[in-house]
Amino acid sequence: MTTFREKRRARRIASDEAHAWARSLQLGNPNAKSVLRALALYVDGEACCFVGIDQLAEDSDLSADTVRRRLVWLEEIGAIARTPQWIDASGRRNGKGRGKRTSDLIRLLCTADADEIEARAAGRKTEDISTAISPSSLQGLNPDDEIVGPRLALGQPSQSCEGLISEPEPEPPPLPPSGGEDVASLVESEPEHFAPAWQSWRGHEVMRRDLGLAEFRKLSPDKQRLCRAAIPLFFAVQDKLRRTLVPNFHLWVRAGGFEEFPDARLGEARPPPPPKRFVHGDELAGAQVAYLVAMRRHLPTVRHPEHGNGFWFIGAPQPDQTALARFAGEDPESWLVVDEGTPQFAAWRDRLQLWLNREIEPERVYTEAFDPAVHGLPALDRNFRLRRSKLVFRVPAPWPPRRDGTWPVENEENAG
Repeated sequence: MTTFREKRRARRIASDEAHAWARSLQLGNPNAKSVLRALALYVDGEACCFVGIDQLAEDSDLSADTVRRRLVWLEEIGAIARTPQWIDASGRRNGKGRGKRTSDLIRLLCTADADEIEARAAGRKTEDISTAISPSSLQGLNPDDEIVGPRLALGQPSQSCEGLISEPEPEPPPLPPSGGEDVASLVESEPEHFAPAWQSWRGHEVMRRDLGLAEFRKLSPDKQRLCRAAIPLFFAVQDKLRRTLVPNFHLWVRAGGFEEFPDARLGEARPPPPPKRFVHGDELAGAQVAYLVAMRRHLPTVRHPEHGNGFWFIGAPQPDQTALARFAGEDPESWLVVDEGTPQFAAWRDRLQLWLNREIEPERVYTEAFDPAVHGLPALDRNFRLRRSKLVFRVPAPWPPRRDGTWPVENEENAG
């Protein structure tokens, strides 16, 4: 006769158990312990929580900057583990980078060896531990002699980090001993364009300057100048697309992000803005198709005595928008429908925002017939029910054209 043993369920950790564990740890860091005890109030049965910086700061009576640094410290000594999280277009939380950045998943390592955690906490150098209660992230607000920890940000951003990404990184190298190279000589040896480039990078106050300088030094003088000139253009594109996530400066430099703007020029070498020109012909036809996709109505035009209908525009022609001229005159009702949440929807939305320099509102399509018995009732009626719908774009091709005006192979395959 065969017997089956019931599978043992995973151990659940209650909030009071997590709080008792946090209280029992001897960390030698009152601020960190206050943050850890505040985290214990929000854990679920797996010792995990999604609480944000602002709430932790309120619960522990500390500044947001202090909470950020103490979370980094707690992770380094093995008391917590953090996983970055995002919210996708459907409102689902995920750890795969889809959607908008949100609070980290923070897990209290209650089952870890408490002696090892305390040993790592005690083994940290005193100069690595901040003695400041509420240092500001803005320069010039703290005295020069105040000892502040080297880190100013979370290893990953939370809902109160204003979209900054600042992952945990190695400790900075110690200052040279007396008799060695002094700070003044280090500053003098910096590349000419590093300081203005660093100051113009959003959120640099909470990033590692030494890492940025190390990556910047690897560039040739021409690329250093291009990197500095490309930063305003990079953030202009981010603003157009309404993106709030800001990469670390050193990672952006390392990846060569500035090379996406080969025509970037510094203020003194920047060419004058292009003159106003009249858009007509195929460029006008492409713009009209883009306007139909985005606004679902025809683009208003004016009459030019020489070129006919069109509109005035400041800027260079956009080959990808002009490529849409092949669909001019088609009935939008016969176009493809791409649903919100699909890669095609996101690609068209981002491209339309670049073309029109405005936020794009997709079309709402109802997926069920109107029933007055439930949909026509007052909203407070117990039988009232919202009519099912979805947000879509009606587009002439599955994917938008490339920036050079050519079309992806997938479009031709789907057309065939």
